[in-house]
Amino acid sequence: MPKPRSTAISLLLAFGLLATAIGVAELRREDDAPSSTDSPTTRAGSDTPLTEPDAWTSPASPTPAALYYDRWETLTSQDGLPSDKVTVVLVDGENLWVGTDHGLALRRDSEWSYWTEDDGLGHRYVTSLSRDPRSGELWIATFGGLSRLSGGTIKNFTQLNSGLMNDVVYDVEVDGDFVCAATAAGTSCLDSRSGNWALYDHENSIMHEPWCYALTVGGGRLWIGVWGGGVVELDRKTGLWREYRDPDKEMEIDLMRDDGPLHDVTAFVSWDEGVLWQATYFGLSRFDGRRWTTYRKEDSGIPGNFINHVAARGHTAFLGTDEGFGVFDGTTSVAYKRQDDGRCEVTIQRNGEEPETKTLDSGPADNYVLWSEPGDNDVWVATGKGLSHGYAVADGLLTR
Repeated sequence: MPKPRSTAISLLLAFGLLATAIGVAELRREDDAPSSTDSPTTRAGSDTPLTEPDAWTSPASPTPAALYYDRWETLTSQDGLPSDKVTVVLVDGENLWVGTDHGLALRRDSEWSYWTEDDGLGHRYVTSLSRDPRSGELWIATFGGLSRLSGGTIKNFTQLNSGLMNDVVYDVEVDGDFVCAATAAGTSCLDSRSGNWALYDHENSIMHEPWCYALTVGGGRLWIGVWGGGVVELDRKTGLWREYRDPDKEMEIDLMRDDGPLHDVTAFVSWDEGVLWQATYFGLSRFDGRRWTTYRKEDSGIPGNFINHVAARGHTAFLGTDEGFGVFDGTTSVAYKRQDDGRCEVTIQRNGEEPETKTLDSGPADNYVLWSEPGDNDVWVATGKGLSHGYAVADGLLTR
């Protein structure tokens, strides 16, 4: 069996998967009172389906993204981080939120604030962050449940006090009124207006198994990355499910290229502007609603096939792998690999051309990358040895 995203995850999953003895058909309110079976198909108090643009509508000019970052800085515990092992990063205006294996940190105006289990955080290991832009609430996925930070106060949601299906939470996404959490026993979606939960697993949805690793939303759809079940999609207008799995059913190789998702083992999913990316432990897949395209290190130049995380910006994918950080737009790949002397080897491969190699004086802190957060002309990269910040300074030829 392929290894999970990190060593810490693999150690905890052996126990987390045993903790799935919650009734998956049960829906709860926040206060544990009996609830109706409202789901994200409709808004609270209304029978009218959500009306959103089609998820596969692609803009004529996608949001541009820099591919080449030629200056790097790194923050570590010596600069204020609670740990050098950074698991997730979220940029919110002037706020820099950092999740680590030893709690949550916020840098604002050069000052740091911290939250640990002693401050009410569900668990010290933070796996994902998502902010509600309307309320300012921060939702924090941990190995001990789902935490909500609001007004300086933390409230925890667990499988014992809410509709959360398992306390091992890998990913959280805020989408309007709904907060969805991918857990080791299925996906739980909270309607923040009514307090109702909708629960999805292999018994009441199309997903092959309940081990949900990641979520992404857009255009009235929810996509769930399932560890051994590919990608499943919920159309919130119709309430209908669709499944995307590797048609050749081969777990060791990709028998036929571009016939569907590269592999059934999904590590992460990310959607933006009509394009869905699937990160796997065997390479990368791209879906535009009509056609799947698959990529591997050997044929595309992406830094590695074991991909922990993918972040979509426009039609560009930012990749965290076990062999370095990468940026890929479907035709051009830029792979960053730290060298033993601290410098960074950058390999640029354009479709159909020979690779070009450059050497930078600085680069990401480590080649094991767990998360990335792209900005307009910069990117934050979470690694096992600190949080790195890359700047696109000089080479405009690789900015599109």
